[in-house]
Amino acid sequence: MKTFKIIYKKFLLVFITTILFSCSKDFLDEPQNTAGLPENVVFSDREIVQSFVTGIYDRYKGQWDNDLTDGVNNSSVDTGGLYAMYFARTVKGNDLIQAPSLFRFDYAHDNKQPTYRRTNFTWTFNYEIVNYANVLINGVENSPDLDEVTKKEFIAIGKVIRAFHYFQIALEFAPNYNNDRTVARIPIYTGPATGNAPSPLSDVYDLILSDLKAAIPDLSEERLGKSYINKSVANGILARVLLVTQDDWTLAASSAKAAYGGNASSAVVSTNWGNGFDELSDQDWLWGHFQNGISESNFYWLSPHSMTDHKGDGYSATFINTNFRDMFSDTDVRKLFEDLYNSSTAYREFVTNKFVFTFASDVPLMRKSEMVLIDAEAQYNLGNETGARNLLFALQQDRDPNATISTNSGSALMNEILLERRKELYGEIGVEWFDAKRLRLPINRDPEHRIVVNVPADSELFYLSIPQSEIDANPNMDASLNQ
Repeated sequence: MKTFKIIYKKFLLVFITTILFSCSKDFLDEPQNTAGLPENVVFSDREIVQSFVTGIYDRYKGQWDNDLTDGVNNSSVDTGGLYAMYFARTVKGNDLIQAPSLFRFDYAHDNKQPTYRRTNFTWTFNYEIVNYANVLINGVENSPDLDEVTKKEFIAIGKVIRAFHYFQIALEFAPNYNNDRTVARIPIYTGPATGNAPSPLSDVYDLILSDLKAAIPDLSEERLGKSYINKSVANGILARVLLVTQDDWTLAASSAKAAYGGNASSAVVSTNWGNGFDELSDQDWLWGHFQNGISESNFYWLSPHSMTDHKGDGYSATFINTNFRDMFSDTDVRKLFEDLYNSSTAYREFVTNKFVFTFASDVPLMRKSEMVLIDAEAQYNLGNETGARNLLFALQQDRDPNATISTNSGSALMNEILLERRKELYGEIGVEWFDAKRLRLPINRDPEHRIVVNVPADSELFYLSIPQSEIDANPNMDASLNQ
C-alpha cells in the first residue's frame, strides 16, 4: 500500500525527530512536544519510552491535515483530533442542533463520501495512531536494554492504544458489528503498513478484544496525569467495546465496575456541573485532554467547548433541541439551558451552558458516571433489573435531589437507561449516535431542527466511505466497497 508506506516512513521520521520529550526526568503532568531522539535510543531507556507515549497522547489534540500525503495543509477546526471526531458524531443526533458553521456537513449527514475531509481525516488520524502504537509495541518488544517489567507495561499501553483506535475505525468505517460480522472494509496492521487487504469485521473486533484483555493485567492505576491511559481507562474502553459486541455482559459489568471503582454513589459525584465542565481534576473524570491555557492558546479547535459556548470567545455554533431540554426536571443540575437570543427561529431557541470555553478548558473523554450507566445496562441484560435500577438511581439522585428510583421494567427500563446516557453525556462523546448504531435504532429528528434528516436503523449513513486515496494507493482495497 503506497500511501501507508509513505505515511509510515514519514510518521516514523517525524515522530522520532519532533514529537518526543528530551531525555529528562522532569515530566510535566500532561503531554507536550519537545526535541527528539533517534529510534535506537528511544527504546533503550524507560523514561524515553515514556516520552514516546507522551508524544502519542499529544497527537490526540493536534491540528490535523486530512491528507498527509498531498503536500498541502488542509487542517481545519473540525479535524482537530479526537475531540473533533467525537463532536462530529454528536451533531448527527437529535439532541443538539448545529448552525450553518463548522461541523455543518456532519450535522447534515452529508460528509461521508470518499474524497471528503471527514472521511480522510478520520481514516488518517486513527491509522496514524495505530502505527504509533505498533512502533511502540515492536520497539519495546525488540529492545535489548529494557527490563521485562518495563516491557510488559509499555507493550500493554501500546495494545490499549491500538485497540482504542481500531475500535474507532470499526465504528466509523463499518456497519454495526451485529449486522454482518463477515463484512470486510478495514485492513489490520500489527507492524509496518504494507497494503493489507481488509479483514472481516469479526477479525477486527477479535484483535481489539485480545489486545485489551492481554493488556489490562499488566497495567497500573498510576500514571503521570489523567491524559494518560491506565488500568481504569483500559477497563472503560473494554466496557465500551462490549456494549457493541453484546456477547459478554458479565465482563462488561466487571470492566465497568473496575473503571468506576465499584461504589456507584461515590463514583458519580462531580463538581463540574454548572462550572463549565472544563476541569480534568474532577474526580468523576477518568480520562481527558489537559489544556494549559498558555502554550496551547491556539485551541479554538476545542470541541465541544468552542462550539457550544455562546458567551465566550468561541464559535457559538451549537444549539439545543427544545424537546431534549424539556426532558430534564427543573431541579436537575444538568438543566443548564438558556433562551439566550430570545429568537423566534425554532432551532435557535435554547443554548447550553454546560461547557465554558477558555484556552485552559479541559476536555472529557471518559467519566465514571458513564461507567455506572454501562454497568446498569449490563445488569439489565443479565436479568438483574433491581441492580440496574439501583445503579441508575445512584446517578439520578446525585444530579437531582428530587429524583425517585425507577419503577420501570423490561424495555421501558432499558429506554430509561439510554435516556440517562443522553442527559449525562450530551456534547461529549457522541453518545446518541453510538447507541443508535450499536443497538440498531434509527435517528429521527424533530421539526425544530435546522435540517431534518431521518436516519433509518442500519442505514449506510452510520458509517463513512473508504477514502479514495486509500483505494487508489492500496491494490487490495476495492472501489466496490463504497458501492
